[in-house]
Amino acid sequence: MSTLAVERSSRECVLPVGIFGALTNPTIWHLGIIFLFAAIGFYGYSFWAPLVIKPLIGSSDFRVGMILGAISAVTIILMLANSAHSDRTDERPLHVAVPLLISGAGFFGCAFLREPILALFFLALIPIGHCAAYGPFWSMPSRFLNGAPAAAGIALVVTIANVGGLVGPTIIGALKDRYGTHGPAFMLLGGCAIVGALLAVALGRVPVLSSGPATTRFEWSNS
Repeated sequence: MSTLAVERSSRECVLPVGIFGALTNPTIWHLGIIFLFAAIGFYGYSFWAPLVIKPLIGSSDFRVGMILGAISAVTIILMLANSAHSDRTDERPLHVAVPLLISGAGFFGCAFLREPILALFFLALIPIGHCAAYGPFWSMPSRFLNGAPAAAGIALVVTIANVGGLVGPTIIGALKDRYGTHGPAFMLLGGCAIVGALLAVALGRVPVLSSGPATTRFEWSNS
């Protein structure tokens, strides 16, 4: 109940804004671009991970599936842990930036390392880092938008980010055809994750997203 009370009190200073205002809000576009870069890497991983793992371990499709399942199980645990820590500290930008840096490190490590166990370890860091950013990231729009504008703003962020669903897998396919290995593509996708992390750090300069309860929100207005 105390958490709900804090959230209600954070709405004491409310500024009216319509859906158009939410769609043109610079912070919403900033959030969308962050997860566009993050999604480029994650979708590339999601589509190509089985084909990367199989030559590393030289085993059956079943074993590849078991490895991916184990990675997903660890990802879920660490996603919940990062979200819980973000809630306890009431901090969002760094809880997005650090996981995206981890994801980027995973891409680079998997691209450069040839030892199967180490390559698999770094490959696992890609979804672990990306998904750990989910909770803190998606809680940010509701810190400064409310009602219909919040729904519109979140929809815009999703729309921008989903472009990565096309770009990421396409990049890996094109570069793998050109170079015969996933290495160059993973380095490029790792760079995208790092750019997303740096953009997330910049969100710390947005007052409503810095540590501490939000003091200004934008509420639905018909005007």
